[in-house]
Formats: sequence, C-alpha cells, structure tokens
Amino acid sequence: MLNYNHLHYFHVAATEGSVAAAAERLGVTQPTVSEQVRALERSLKVNLFERSATGLRLTEAGKVAYEQTSVMFRAGERLVESLGQGSQKVPRSLRIGISNAVTRTTTTDFLLPLLALEDTMPSIKAGEATELLRDLRGNELDLGLTESEPPEAARKGLELVQIARTTLVAVAPPSLKPDPEWRESGLIHYRASSSFRWDVEAYLELNNLHPRIVAEADDPLFLVEAAARGNFIVVVPRSVARDAIAQGRLAQLAAIESSQAGVYALYPDGTTAELARQAVKLLIDAAKSAT
Repeated sequence: MLNYNHLHYFHVAATEGSVAAAAERLGVTQPTVSEQVRALERSLKVNLFERSATGLRLTEAGKVAYEQTSVMFRAGERLVESLGQGSQKVPRSLRIGISNAVTRTTTTDFLLPLLALEDTMPSIKAGEATELLRDLRGNELDLGLTESEPPEAARKGLELVQIARTTLVAVAPPSLKPDPEWRESGLIHYRASSSFRWDVEAYLELNNLHPRIVAEADDPLFLVEAAARGNFIVVVPRSVARDAIAQGRLAQLAAIESSQAGVYALYPDGTTAELARQAVKLLIDAAKSAT
C-alpha cells in the first residue's frame, strides 16, 4: 500500500521545485521532506527526481507520478468544497453510460433534459454496449443507454425501457431526381455489422429499388455530408438529417421505421434506481415532444 503522506510530500516538492521551498510550505525541516520523498521512491522502486544544487527536476517516472498526484489532490480539494457547503445540499451523482452507436445516431441535445434534474450531477461516459452492461452489473453505472435490446440473459437484474424508436429517412440533395427504381442513383450503404443495414435492405426489396452501391459507412454524420456534397442517396436517422433538411441541403425521399434500432435505457431494478427512473422519464418526454 502506498503511503499518502509520502505522496503529498512528493507532490508539494514537485510543485515548488526545491526541497527548501517544499519544507517552508509544509512547515517541516528539509531533511523531513527529503526522507519522505526517498521513502516513496523506495516504495515505487524508481527515481522521481534528478537532484542538483539548483533544485529538483522530475524524471520521466516523476512526471507520470506528478500527473497522477495532481488528479488525486485536486479531487480531494473538490471533495472538501462539495462537503463544506454548510446548509446546501450535496448533489446526487448520476453515472450514465451511452453507447457509441447512440451518440452517432442521436442529436447533440439528446441528453440535455438530464441537466434539469434537481440537485443532481450527471456524469456521462461513452463506450461499447457490452462495456456498459458490464459496468451496470459492477455498480459502476446507474444508467445505460444502448441502441438495441440486449439479449434477455444479459439484462438479468436490470430493467429495460425503450426511450425512442429510430425513424430512418432516405435523403439526397434537392437537385438529385432519382428514377422510379433508383437505378441511376448511387447509394452509400451501411456495413453488414450495422443494424440499419437490414432495415435499408428490407425497404429496397419491398419497393423494388436497385441503386448502385458506391460505398459503405456506419457514421450517419459522415453519410449526411457525403450525400450533400457527393450527390448520393443515404439513409440516416431523421434526427441526424433534421438540420440538413431544414437548411435545404438535403431533401427527404422516404421514411423508414427501423425494426430494431432505437434508444433503450437499462438500470438496476429495485428501489435504489429511483433517480435513474426519473432520468428515463425526462428522456422519454423529450423524445415524444421532438417527434
């Protein structure tokens, strides 16, 4: 186990740049500072400083250690600030994980309703859906937002709520006038790993459409730009295409209701998840008002 007193002496010495200045700031003797720092070096089995008559210079290992202690002691300062507010309430933490696929297929204001939760501090991270499920089970997240329903076995002990169903739109520049079967038009398709690909395939087959597949990509924001600049047809979530359509850069050719994709909320079942339930209700209400 590391001695946090040793870490503090090291951090102050690194900040001040000399043993003398660190000793003055800490109110101890110079030999005390030197011994505390050397004890830390012995514990870590590395030299943290290059010592000279002019002062202390961090080694490469020392730079790594100083970066970490800066985070540690700043976190301690924030803890004191948070708990030293007198009669003010300490904000509740709401740890949210959002899958990378959801971040790519929703608007930038999707999570803004969560800022309306009173006395709450949302902390948001992005990651793969499998990673979010693991963190939910490990009690490292309070709420996970994914692009599809996880298998039933994977969500045991978790509540599942659908926040919104994704509506896809086929769009193209207003100047592009595809023929009835789209044979003369280029389509940028999704890769086989995307759930959207099968929605697009089903729509094309149902409507006897046969565009030329010119490329494959999974990023809806890229698809919007590629369509607008390259004179192609793309199929993207309506929310992603909304601004480009409003600006007249793209025109909607068709709407497609996704059979699988949407936004799903996962959170631990039981009474301890009340804050997560409040957050989910806000997101559902916002999604309904946006349609």
